Amino acid sequence: MVRRFLSVRKVLFLLVMALFVGTLPAGAEIPAAPIKLGVVLPTSGAIAYDGGLTLNGIRMAVEEINAAGGVLGNKFELYVEDSAGVPATAVAAMEKLVGMEKVVSVIGDFGSSCTLAMMDVAQRAQVPLITPVSLAPKITEMGNIWMFRGCDNSGMIAKAFTKWAVLDRNVKKWAYIAINTDYGRGSVEAFNEELKALGAEAVFTEYFNQGETDYYPIVTKLSASDADGLCLFGETVDLSRVVAQYHEMGLEGRMLIMDPTSGTFNPKFIELAQENANGIVGASRFVAAIQTPAAQKFVADYKALYGAEPEKYAQAGYDCTRMLALAIEKANSIETDKIREALSGIQYEGPQGKAYFDEKNQLIIDEYIIVVEDGKLEVVAGPISVH
Repeated sequence: MVRRFLSVRKVLFLLVMALFVGTLPAGAEIPAAPIKLGVVLPTSGAIAYDGGLTLNGIRMAVEEINAAGGVLGNKFELYVEDSAGVPATAVAAMEKLVGMEKVVSVIGDFGSSCTLAMMDVAQRAQVPLITPVSLAPKITEMGNIWMFRGCDNSGMIAKAFTKWAVLDRNVKKWAYIAINTDYGRGSVEAFNEELKALGAEAVFTEYFNQGETDYYPIVTKLSASDADGLCLFGETVDLSRVVAQYHEMGLEGRMLIMDPTSGTFNPKFIELAQENANGIVGASRFVAAIQTPAAQKFVADYKALYGAEPEKYAQAGYDCTRMLALAIEKANSIETDKIREALSGIQYEGPQGKAYFDEKNQLIIDEYIIVVEDGKLEVVAGPISVH
């Protein structure tokens, strides 16, 4: 009889405990262990400098978050893989992070071609992938709910910049020198759509391969055109060579040099180009000259950590990391599906201003028009809404 009574008590106890556990909030049982965050960026190869800037921002954000106690009581642990700017390498890195390291999210990649290649892995593994830099519009047009873009895209930049260049600076005949990648081709396509609506046109288009050193044949063809504006799409080292050879060919003053996606707006380009950088105009979601409290705090903290002013690549790495931290906190979980759902609905405010994701997981932010003056970046206009 006593044994039967104890058995009944045990059953009742288990029922009560089951009911109690069932009332706990979803995701409340978070393991006491580091939260694994993956990163895929080029830390070697032709765009290693640019990838390194992005990684600086990511590491800065992680240091700040961890120093403040982490997220959900746990600290971030970074797992960084080098894509070298090669799509196949980026895919292998992504597969390692989601398969072996079991990261909860991945930040990457830099180049659009690499990010496009990684998207299928993110979808199969059901792990959120957020790119801090890739601009090709189709990245967020393919219906992959696991893919997020934590920056603007070429189409958004085109809306803001072409209107200013055509209407304010009267650039009606455009020449393009663009990198032969998804980013470069996608940017040219996006800009041409906007030019038609404004009554302007492209009169010259040439593509180059990443890492080229001889741009004289392209610049020679350009000299025979009647373009009044030269639009560049590329990254730091490549574009420094284009601009140097443009000036060496005696074309200075013939056309306005435009870098709408701001691949040249960083200290390394200005160091390489020197006085040839002056007068280059473009658009950017962030520049150190933006005089908002959030931007200036970020600039001061970054300078204290790295000894240089941040540009948009560092800002993007920083903000994407902060967005993921906010999403994990909001989800109250490290389950990837809950992180993805929370990320899609966040309202974020950081150095670049207020931002949110639209229904395609494209970040909606404002743009600024920037010019290089005496080796410094200055804001000419903005913020300009693109949505």
